Amino acid sequence: MMTPMDERKTTSDSSPRKIDNAPGGGEIRVAKIIPRSSIYGPGRRVVIWVQGCSLGCEGCWNEDIWPFKGGESISIDSIIESIDSDEIEGITILGGEPLQQPKSTLELINKARSAGLSTMLYTGFEPHELSGPASKALLLSDIAVVGRYRESERDIGLRWRGSANQRVLILSERYADLKLDEMNEVEVHMDEEGRVELVGYPTMGLIRDLETRL
Repeated sequence: MMTPMDERKTTSDSSPRKIDNAPGGGEIRVAKIIPRSSIYGPGRRVVIWVQGCSLGCEGCWNEDIWPFKGGESISIDSIIESIDSDEIEGITILGGEPLQQPKSTLELINKARSAGLSTMLYTGFEPHELSGPASKALLLSDIAVVGRYRESERDIGLRWRGSANQRVLILSERYADLKLDEMNEVEVHMDEEGRVELVGYPTMGLIRDLETRL
């Protein structure tokens, strides 16, 4: 089952590059993890930003995590074991480019599913560009957001996407009845040391307003 929530068609901007940069061995290279969020998929979710991306989308907000040598290699088991499935509905994997760590991302999705968690995957690739573990990871996700970010089509009024060409695919029966209400969602997170991080798709006005208040 592959149901696009957005019927607009998109074409590939470039062929896949560096498609196998996984650390392997039951680990995944991660830039950061937010232990609870409500804007990256249905319900409360653990959000995992993987490290590394070679797609180089102009205007990408996460350019700082493009290098493959950054971040931290983390045990996949430790990620899953840290999640309370009574409090958390699922995991969302984004980046970076998760499918440039295909084996690790596939293992993370499989273990999340075994733990009763739903899975949502962001990828800059289109389904037809994928094969092997990368394709399996996409197809085993409950929801996927696919397509390059295009700055010329940026639209912060969309839910879960940054540009109008990107599509939301419902890939399992778990969310077959999901209705996608378009809206702009932003969260403010503060860590134990008082550092503030804004996630989602904030307007420049919101960013400036927050900066003046901190």
